Amino acid sequence: MNGILKDCLEIMTSIAITFGVIFSYLQIRKISKSVETGQQANTINVLNSFTKEYDEIMIKALECDNSKKVVTWYFRFWNLVTNEFLFYSKGLLDPLIFEFWVFKMCLYYNDKPSGIPYKRVNTYKKSHLRYIENHNGNYPKSDRFFKELMKISDEEKSKTEMRNRVHKLVKKYRKINCH
Repeated sequence: MNGILKDCLEIMTSIAITFGVIFSYLQIRKISKSVETGQQANTINVLNSFTKEYDEIMIKALECDNSKKVVTWYFRFWNLVTNEFLFYSKGLLDPLIFEFWVFKMCLYYNDKPSGIPYKRVNTYKKSHLRYIENHNGNYPKSDRFFKELMKISDEEKSKTEMRNRVHKLVKKYRKINCH
């Protein structure tokens, strides 16, 4: 009788362990889905926040009718761009969106902002270099990234080649793959 009881206990133990493993697996899947949903919501919030800030900065450009306002405008603009890079480099901003943004920046680095009425405004690149120099290396990784982006904007004539080089640059600074 003890043999049968022992066999039954072993079978029951095996069944309990199997159910425990299955239950744990299902719980882990639920938690993973929950974490994934949270990450997607955070990505959307970050994107909305950056887009809202960008829109506000662009609206403020229309008020830049003297050099002091232009300096303040560029400071806000480059702070936003620096924050975008910092979020991207930590894996908190979608790589495709960030790449699109910096590709567009690369295209316009040698231009002046069209929405600013003040006539003696610097190009994006010149003001960005000034911003980088004035912050005394607070963000060396960001500074290196944008200086490399500036070189691409100067060296490439073809949009296709520029896009390819920007893609490689963005990929080089990626910490976490968001996809």
